[in-house]
Amino acid sequence: MALTKRTEWRALDRFIEEVREAWGDGKDPALPFRVRTLMERFIAASADEPWVAQLIREALPGRELYRDPDHGFILMGHIHKGARQTSPHDHGPCWVLYGVALGEIEITTYSRTDNGRVPGRATLEEKDRARLTPGVVKAYLPKEIHATRAIDPTASLVFRFLSADLNQVERYRYDLETGSVSRHQGS
Repeated sequence: MALTKRTEWRALDRFIEEVREAWGDGKDPALPFRVRTLMERFIAASADEPWVAQLIREALPGRELYRDPDHGFILMGHIHKGARQTSPHDHGPCWVLYGVALGEIEITTYSRTDNGRVPGRATLEEKDRARLTPGVVKAYLPKEIHATRAIDPTASLVFRFLSADLNQVERYRYDLETGSVSRHQGS
């Protein structure tokens, strides 16, 4: 099923326009935090739009909502069902924003405690644990290792803003049990 007509996406179109205006060359270290503020407003403004209700009904694990042709940033919509959890990972040179529209997720951030000299191996230590509820948006900066976990037993709607296409960059997944590190493909 296709999402509702694009004319009904007023909050998303306004968000994209504001991000494009703020983008500049995309290298300003304050940009993730400016976009976070815009995304918080976007989530609040989009709550009653028909396309959001349709995303929830369709319950797809991930859907690309927008890809900017000039700057390359991407907005995704994700439905996290039940106890969905990701393994610790980074987004390489990209930054990402996670924002919750419905439900609740937890994001754990890790510090690498080894010196990185042994290829394919890493030891991680939990640094922070944040609980994101509706309207809350959190930024994760380049190479910041984190893992997400759905808290809501039914479903959570999470918007994820990517500063670039993750399929085009080198990034890694970390296995806490084995200490292994692997190059990650896909979003």
